[in-house]
Amino acid sequence: MKPQSTSREAILAECRAIVRRQGLPGISVRTVAAAAGVATGTLYHYFPDKRALLMSVVADVWRDVFALDGAPRDRTDFCRYVDDLYRGARDRLGAYPGFAQGHGLELVALTGQEDEGRARMQAFLDGVGSQLQEALRRDPRVRPEALAGDLTPQGLARFVTRNLLAGLVLGQPTCSDLLAVLRAALY
Repeated sequence: MKPQSTSREAILAECRAIVRRQGLPGISVRTVAAAAGVATGTLYHYFPDKRALLMSVVADVWRDVFALDGAPRDRTDFCRYVDDLYRGARDRLGAYPGFAQGHGLELVALTGQEDEGRARMQAFLDGVGSQLQEALRRDPRVRPEALAGDLTPQGLARFVTRNLLAGLVLGQPTCSDLLAVLRAALY
């Protein structure tokens, strides 16, 4: 085996490379261990079973698609931020052919489950929501009364996140309908 880091992140980086080449069906304990240069038992140190591995890979690919670890974007215009987020995610999703259509709805639908893979997915969703809330907070044009009562910044962030994911899963070229709703509600 080739000597490589055996960190969780290094293993997930190898998983992303496999998904780019072969899709999620290419993920198995043996193929991931071989690609990462570790023993199969090492994977079980980080992921209790194949299901947890797959769930973590799905969340990690979405994290890569949304570039949550990337450079900060301008967050002073909420609708522009949402549009840029969607366009960038759509473009980066091209590196993972068939991924969104094959496994995206699972991420859209799952919330608050107990296993580690689902927790990782929820952390991804929470990260998108946090970025959206920050962009919303920084937009000086948002009417204060727009986020009163039943529409909270957290609720709006969840709504936008799910709509962005759904648009990507459905292969929509833009999120123009979502942007129209946001403009009408916020400005």
